Amino acid sequence: MATLAELLNRTDIKLAEVTQHLDQLSHDERIAQTVAINKAQQIKLWEIAENSKPLTFDYLAPPNAPALKPFPFEGKNSLPLFTRFQKVFYYDSKRQMGGYNNQAMMWFTGPGYYVVGMNPKNKNEVQVDYTRIPTEHPPGWPEIKSNDVFPTRFIYGGTKDNLRWVSKDVMIGRAFKQGESPMPNWFVLCRRKVD
Repeated sequence: MATLAELLNRTDIKLAEVTQHLDQLSHDERIAQTVAINKAQQIKLWEIAENSKPLTFDYLAPPNAPALKPFPFEGKNSLPLFTRFQKVFYYDSKRQMGGYNNQAMMWFTGPGYYVVGMNPKNKNEVQVDYTRIPTEHPPGWPEIKSNDVFPTRFIYGGTKDNLRWVSKDVMIGRAFKQGESPMPNWFVLCRRKVD
């Protein structure tokens, strides 16, 4: 059986074939294959997911989830270094969805807190908005800080990530400045199972 990376190297690959491949993998193998793809393959996945089914908040966290219960996704970005991270979502006590980025360089970059909304320019995409930050976080998480302070502003300041559906546990994302100007940064996410 071909891997996700091998499928995405094909010029004729369609999203339906990728979705079917991912959905039939074991969960551990799905994570492993998802975080193994490189920048070119992430770009290809973003392109073929352009007309994918709508992504919703319910995909990121169950609508009946307790407030402040975290729902992590394993991620890999297209940057040359420090590519692995987790994007973790949760509902606050007012049922607003927020989250942060859990990664090895957080001591320098900051936690990158965000608020989640729908992309106003594409109703099929969810938008991670670093220009807005939540007011609550789960116990034990880092302090919530603005993304406009040094050095965090160089990583998250003015940034919005748009997310597209790929399969039952996988999304592809791309970073935009102020939600308008595309950046040369993509990332893939795969759900990590929680109790």
